Amino acid sequence: MVEIDRGTDRCIGGFSCQLASIERTFDHDDILPLTDDEAARRRDALLVRSEVLSSGTDFLRLVYSQQWVRMSAMIKALDGKDVKAAVERLGLSAEVGRLQRWTELYGKKLGVTEAKAADPAVKAVEAWHEAYGTLLVQAHAEYDDDKDETHALLRDRLLSPYEDAAEEERRADQRARAAARKKAEPEPIG
Repeated sequence: MVEIDRGTDRCIGGFSCQLASIERTFDHDDILPLTDDEAARRRDALLVRSEVLSSGTDFLRLVYSQQWVRMSAMIKALDGKDVKAAVERLGLSAEVGRLQRWTELYGKKLGVTEAKAADPAVKAVEAWHEAYGTLLVQAHAEYDDDKDETHALLRDRLLSPYEDAAEEERRADQRARAAARKKAEPEPIG
């Protein structure tokens, strides 16, 4: 999971940097006015950033489950009509496709997006996870203040099952890596 997390984080960070670069390229328009095409390009970058990464990329330092909730919201935002059109005009469709695939892999690794087509119970659980994730995104958007003890307590209660599962996954990965290293060590001679 660590490698998937790193890859996903780098993809999201890279996408954010691309949008920021476009915005920076066309700033200081009070000194050098923008052409219509330049202004449109900057508007598109600002639109995508405001819809997809409205709170920046600080969420990439959160635990896996919280990151996935935010990533899921990002992917939904990318499916919006205006955002999709802006991404096309900016020429960032390949980057968005990769971002979607990383997010899908991330969710599968966490076990929150896998569903077997023949099992309606698994589909129901997946739908519940989606709804729960949407609720968490809304709760964070409305009440995201770490100094508010009630919000912090609510967030901890809502996320603890995901955090516990993510922590267990990290420990299992560490155990597997340690076992692989031990297996790869040569037997002592003598």
